[in-house]
Amino acid sequence: PMASFAQADPDRLTVHRAAPFDAVAVAADDARRDTDDELRLYARHQVLGITSADGVWETAGDERICRLAVASPGAKTMGLLMEAVAVPPGARIRMVDMDGRELRGFAPVELPDGVHEYATPPVQGDAWVLEYREPVDAPFQGGFAVPWLSHAYRDVGEDVLREGPCHVNVACSPERDGWESEIDATVRISVVTPQGSGWCSGTLVNNVRQDCAPYILTAWHCGRLSTTAQFNQYQFFFNFQYATCAGGAYSLNQVMTGAQLKAFSDDYAPQYQGVGGSDFMLLRTNAAVPASFDPYWAGWDATNIANVTQDGVSIHHPTGAPKRISTFTQTATTGHPMASSGLMTHYKLKWAQTTNGFGVTEQGSSGAGLFKPHATAGPVLIGTLTGSSSGTNCTNNQGTIYYGKMSYHWTNNPNTAQQKLKAWLDPDGTNTLVLAGSRSPCTAQVAVPERSAPALVLRPNPASDRLHIDGVADFPLRWTIFDASGRTMSHGRITGDMEAISLTDLSSGMYILQLDAPHGPGTRSPFMVAH
Repeated sequence: PMASFAQADPDRLTVHRAAPFDAVAVAADDARRDTDDELRLYARHQVLGITSADGVWETAGDERICRLAVASPGAKTMGLLMEAVAVPPGARIRMVDMDGRELRGFAPVELPDGVHEYATPPVQGDAWVLEYREPVDAPFQGGFAVPWLSHAYRDVGEDVLREGPCHVNVACSPERDGWESEIDATVRISVVTPQGSGWCSGTLVNNVRQDCAPYILTAWHCGRLSTTAQFNQYQFFFNFQYATCAGGAYSLNQVMTGAQLKAFSDDYAPQYQGVGGSDFMLLRTNAAVPASFDPYWAGWDATNIANVTQDGVSIHHPTGAPKRISTFTQTATTGHPMASSGLMTHYKLKWAQTTNGFGVTEQGSSGAGLFKPHATAGPVLIGTLTGSSSGTNCTNNQGTIYYGKMSYHWTNNPNTAQQKLKAWLDPDGTNTLVLAGSRSPCTAQVAVPERSAPALVLRPNPASDRLHIDGVADFPLRWTIFDASGRTMSHGRITGDMEAISLTDLSSGMYILQLDAPHGPGTRSPFMVAH
């Protein structure tokens, strides 16, 4: 990295400084936000106001390179909030220090159609260089604006014990035993709002189609002030956790940028301590979750459970710190943060002392999943964290904790039909209420059976032009064919036994047939097409 940077002559780089960070004003605003129970911010957005045209451009080898030097004195970490992004295929960025040493390696800049916002991951230091590269033979020269710099002033970097010493790392046994997959489904979210950025927690969740849709479930109070552009600047950190129970190494490299708001509770109501419903938000990331993250899509239970008698856990990032696990052993009951409201939107519980600590939830844990065992589905998500009665922390661990109920998320909030969780996690209206999690949802069985699934026979298999199905009991059936990568290839309905599905539009290869019955479990079966 030093050699390529030196070619650009660092002395030619103008250092673009963000607007000064006013620590006194920020401290006063933080105190007000704490009093008003608003999202705790770890960074403030300082005006920067530069574009790629302000950088130093050169051609080196088969790439065009633009370098922008930025600074915000006193920042623990910095990130750049980018807008008007229009870049060609093959564009990528990295961050280097003022001497050209790499601080964060190359990441592709790939945006869906219609999205023109992006954000760099937070990088340590208060001065460094953004290096943008694109192929020399790209169809056009890329460009972008950087109106804002995210200046982190707390809850990052060396403040790893800011959350206190009581917490239980997700590497600890016995607390983690049986919840390993749900730990993998939990992510840290950098929430971007007009006022600054804050930490929340979320869960990668399965949907009935099990098509690898990258849905992340968290809390509406985290993102209710975010704009569409700012959702595209959210960041999702996977597998941010200590290597051992005692601590050790961790990585921040598994990060995704950008999401779209799909569903939310639409329940902000000051008269109900801010929440007049179950406080959920469903996001869909702008890109598929990379297989290298070894992602797990958590299962869920949306049935209305009045009291949860089994022991359970929550997995979360307190104050944005590495991933922790908290355990409840007392019965979780139903209520609301403001009891006089009469709303039955949340589970109420208290945390318990366990072998390796007294794990509690804190700011930054908001949106985290609450999990319990299920007899046939294994661990399932049943709620998302709103908050506590008394701001729990390591010295105040006796408060009541409130988790918005999955069953209330499903259909009961004061929102439209398309804003309800069911519309997205059960898009075909199968009325599935319990779904198992899966590490490979594109090829997993489609739903948790509440009774035995029929034994289906696909014939011939391999097939060429038509596929017949024997053993169907319930009609009508919805059928969907997926290819090996999980893409929908065709779909339709079967109204009578032994009807055949045409395969003439499919090329040779492996496929999955999904059948959704009206009164029973869905099933998936593999078959081959050989023309």
